[in-house]
Parts: sequence; C-alpha cells; structure tokens
Amino acid sequence: MFFLKSIPANIHYYWRQSLAIYLLDCLFLGLATIILGLIRLERHNLTQLKSQLANFTAEEKFAADHPLKTLLHSNQTVLERYQTAYLLLMIVGIIATVIISWLAFKILARDIETFFSANWTRTRVTLYYGLTALCLLFFAVVTISLLLLVANQPFWRGLEAINHYWHRPLQAMQKAPKTLNPLFKNHLTDFSSHSLLNPTLHNSVKQTLTNQIFGQLWQAIISLAAPILMIGGLQVSRFKKKYLRGESVC
Repeated sequence: MFFLKSIPANIHYYWRQSLAIYLLDCLFLGLATIILGLIRLERHNLTQLKSQLANFTAEEKFAADHPLKTLLHSNQTVLERYQTAYLLLMIVGIIATVIISWLAFKILARDIETFFSANWTRTRVTLYYGLTALCLLFFAVVTISLLLLVANQPFWRGLEAINHYWHRPLQAMQKAPKTLNPLFKNHLTDFSSHSLLNPTLHNSVKQTLTNQIFGQLWQAIISLAAPILMIGGLQVSRFKKKYLRGESVC
C-alpha cells in the first residue's frame, strides 16, 4: 500500500527525469517494434516465396536458376540484416540502461541515505526505485502497444516501404519480371511472376504478424527491466555498506 502511494508521488516529484526516462523507453520499444515487424515481414515473404516455388519442378526452376538464386539470396540477406540490427539494438539498449541506471542512483544517493536513516532495508529501497522505473516502463509499453493497434495499417505500409528500399538489388527484376517467365512455361499457377517479386500483405496476415510482434516484445522489455533491477541492487548495497561504516553515500 505504501508503494502504491509513494511511487506516483516520486514520479511527480522527479517529473522531468521521469518524463525523460519514459520517452527513452518509448524510443527503444518503438525501434524494437519496427525492427521486429521488419523481421516478421521478411520471414513471411521468404516463407511464402519458398511455398510458391515448391509448385515447380526441378527442371522448371533450373530454367530460371539465376534469377531465382538472386531472389532467394536477396530475401535471406535482408532478413539477416534485420536480425543483426535487432541484436545490436538489444546490446545498445542494455549498455545504455546500465549507464543511465548507475548515474541515476548516484544522483539519488542523498535520498537513499535518508531512507537508510529511517531504517529502510536494502531490499525495500531497491524495490522502491526499481518499481518506480518499472512503472515508467509499463507506461511506455502501453503507449507503444496502443499506437501499434491504432495505427496498424500505416505501420505495415511503412514497413513494406522500408522493406522495398532494402530490396534495391531486385528493382531491375521487379521492373522486368519476364526473367521469371521460364518458370511458368506450360505451368498453371494461382500466382504470377509479379507476385513472386512483389508479395502482397493481406489484412489477416498483418494481424497475425502484429500478434507475433507482441509475443516477442518481451525480449526488449526484459533488456530494459533486468539491468535496472541489477544496477539498483548493486548501487543500494554499495551505499548501505558506506552508510554502515559511517561514511556519506553522496
């Protein structure tokens, strides 16, 4: 009950710092959502492409061997770039959270010393500031989730435009899809060479991919939450030792 009352008061007291942390959380989660969306989009396109190519015989695929290899290689390369970008984002996010948390607790040292004077335990102090930070992170998660739901159509249109940009090596083939015509010689399908090069994202697929993003966003949330709690515990323990020795923790 104490935390329910004191955490909002703490956020209000340090509203500038709280707003900055909230906006940084939103920025990180927003970037994570975009890159996860690109990964899901490219995986969907690659899976759909392989499924469509499974309709052709080995001889038919051999007739268009070079453009098919170019097409598959381009999709796989772009997917690997997105996955690398997501990994780098997680690493940068963790490092930035560690640095910001360490500096934030140094700034709060005087307040922490006051809590120790009031016989607060290390666990209680850590929980107090940890829950405050997690509360701001929760607000950021809610904000990004609502934006993704409200602006779902523009979100996916934007990702399709970004994905198209990274497929620049395929633009020559997209302008001249006849390079894949040997595949369709004497073979009837419910798709064309144009759809192989320019896959369409239907609304039902968008909803499925959005759900997959929500299912994977926990990774980004943990990459922020874990360092906050870890650094908070380390800093509070260090301050407590200094306090017990009669030294100023500031």
